[in-house]
Amino acid sequence: MSKYLSFIILLDISLCIIIFPFNTIKENKNGEINIDNKEYNSTHFMNDYFKRLNYIEMKIGNPKQEINVLLTFQDCGFKIGKSKKCIYMNNYLSNYNRNISLDFKYTNYSNFTMYEFNNEGHSAEDTIYAYTDLQPKNIIKFGNIGFYLGSDTNESLCGIIGFKMDGFDSKCGKINNIIKSFKSRDIINNYKWIIKYNTLDDGLFILGSEMQEIIPNYNSNKLLITNSITLGLTNSWGLRLQKIICGNNETINKDDKYAEIDNDFSLIKGGYIYYNYIEKNFFKEYYSKKICKINTWDYDRFTKYFVIDCEKEKFGKDDIKNFPNLGFFIHNTESILTLEGKDLFTETKYKYFFNIIFPFEMSELWVFGKIFLKKFPTNIDFDQKVIHIYNDYFEEIVENENENENKSIPTSFTLNTFWIIIIIIIGFIIFGLLCYLLGKNLNKIRKKKANELADDDYDYTPATAENNVINNIS
Repeated sequence: MSKYLSFIILLDISLCIIIFPFNTIKENKNGEINIDNKEYNSTHFMNDYFKRLNYIEMKIGNPKQEINVLLTFQDCGFKIGKSKKCIYMNNYLSNYNRNISLDFKYTNYSNFTMYEFNNEGHSAEDTIYAYTDLQPKNIIKFGNIGFYLGSDTNESLCGIIGFKMDGFDSKCGKINNIIKSFKSRDIINNYKWIIKYNTLDDGLFILGSEMQEIIPNYNSNKLLITNSITLGLTNSWGLRLQKIICGNNETINKDDKYAEIDNDFSLIKGGYIYYNYIEKNFFKEYYSKKICKINTWDYDRFTKYFVIDCEKEKFGKDDIKNFPNLGFFIHNTESILTLEGKDLFTETKYKYFFNIIFPFEMSELWVFGKIFLKKFPTNIDFDQKVIHIYNDYFEEIVENENENENKSIPTSFTLNTFWIIIIIIIGFIIFGLLCYLLGKNLNKIRKKKANELADDDYDYTPATAENNVINNIS
């Protein structure tokens, strides 16, 4: 009986998804100036929004210890130690002591040392605790989950879960990976993972999920599936943009463009062609009236960005509603991912800041950060290098035979038109039936009167009165 019960428990665990709640690290780089100050400008905005890393509070070991683990697209593997990236944690550093845990052990998964840990470290395993429900409420113990233990455990440290693709010549494919570790133990059924936002500052990091398991009222027609592209030597997850569509279905690119997915970055980096489009078709008038202005922000000595802000006193929600929609038609898919004005501006007490920034060198490489990923949940298959994007703002693509151009028609419009046509057809059917029944009843009345006229016992008075009225009229 106990063996049978153990099999049932193992089977149940093998079908679960793994969930870690996450939050966003908020660093104060602006001193006493915040979004409610009149002095808050584009520099303060970029300090707050340019780079905002997510982290999870992971319970590990037996007995439990708690460490803060960074989620980053600029690294790979699952590592614990005094990494150089831990400097971004500031007050979020934590402690993990392998000597306390009864379940800790070194492994032979990888035996090389890493520069970021001063050439120290080794692969290891320990018990990790995670949720399996979306609420999340029920935490479960999972043994023998692999990671790379770098710096020893006597000082403050952090964990790192990196999402770079495995490179042919890098150590990413050789180091412990939390997704592969859960999959190798048949705890999850696939290599998919998603960072699903509740707000821009918190959400769920989910392993092994299908989109239908985590999206309310899931509709398979809204799922966009595309192969990831490798951008340069960075091993970043990337999308091929077949078309960039603005305003009234105007395609602004002549050839394919590319977009990198980077959850470490909060905003969107745009291309030079789009910069020219919005300057000409929207911001030019506001620039001339000194309502909006373009600023420069130095990320470092070599990298600068254009940042646009508008005075809230003269620029508001009606102006934002008039901002031309921005749509991305992803290669080999049938859906446009559309960002509206309400998605593209951040409101503070005195200003609106445009959420798309532009590199000084005016590159055509787009970067999709948190703002994009919050609106479009993105599930990535680590093994197959496939990206699943759920488009809750689905637009159906219709081929224009005359111009050989793809035009977009919002689903809501298509559905409304469909139901209007159905209602009209039903109305005609009901009207026809009523006319038929009315005509049939009138015919019966006429026949009845004719039969009654032939009946000698019938009282003719009403008919006589009716004839008198007709005679009088004539």
